[in-house]
Amino acid sequence: MSRKQSDKKVITVRLSEEEKQKLERCANLCGLSQSEFIRQLCAGKTPKAKPPREFWELLNALYSVHNGFKKCAIYEPSALTICKEIECLILDLQEVG
Repeated sequence: MSRKQSDKKVITVRLSEEEKQKLERCANLCGLSQSEFIRQLCAGKTPKAKPPREFWELLNALYSVHNGFKKCAIYEPSALTICKEIECLILDLQEVG
């Protein structure tokens, strides 16, 4: 057994069926095991729900549009303004996601 595993302690928690289902649902939404979900809560972190596939598709589409405008900037410098707006939008989405 590694030192890291030997440092961990096992606890037993009793939950109602409703609480157990909520824990399972919340951990699954975050893409975490139940243990990791609880560890993050104990560390004062609020686990976030894992963004759906459509979120990543949207982000990839924005990257593609951004790259297209960047290529156009050679011919039309005002395209760089649109690039900056898209970059801000991408950063905002990443914070939410």
